Amino acid sequence: MSDPGLLHHHSVSEYFHEVVSEALRAQGVEASAHAEFYLVNLLSEYSHATLPDEPLSILLLRADESEPHERLRRLREIGDHSLYLSGFFAESLERRCIDVDYYISIGGTAYGRLARSYTTPPWSDTYRELSAKFAQLVDVLSEVALRTPLRTNSDLLQLYERYLRTGSSWTARRLRRHGLGVVPFSRGGGGSACA
Repeated sequence: MSDPGLLHHHSVSEYFHEVVSEALRAQGVEASAHAEFYLVNLLSEYSHATLPDEPLSILLLRADESEPHERLRRLREIGDHSLYLSGFFAESLERRCIDVDYYISIGGTAYGRLARSYTTPPWSDTYRELSAKFAQLVDVLSEVALRTPLRTNSDLLQLYERYLRTGSSWTARRLRRHGLGVVPFSRGGGGSACA
């Protein structure tokens, strides 16, 4: 992490706890203590993790064909990878044929299947919450990832292009903070260069 705020914390987890709490408040997202703790741990783990090379849809199919214990592990990894990638790398995903909506769909599905696999709290409730609020949590992680102010017109243009592709309320608020009004988002108007 390049954020100098990290230097003032005793651990990566402590740092992420602070920024996740701030991002949840800034986004107006209510999250249970378990879900917030999950996000902090996710970010702490992914600060030094490697990401899968295979398409997540293939990994999801393989998870469904696995033994029960392995299935749970794989579903969790798929949900975690999807949430991390779509929150931290949304801009680079938008330049590809498979965009952030794909990751939101796959990740929400994986967490939803995990929620149905657990019969007792807190895991069943936590994964259900992660599934239901997946798109909002992507915005929370985007807030964590993009805490620095926009520096150039190119940065502002990329943010506006992201809004046009995703309709993210977080992106709209960020554009408004920089003096750009945005029109209400309507899916289906943009289209994709990938067919």
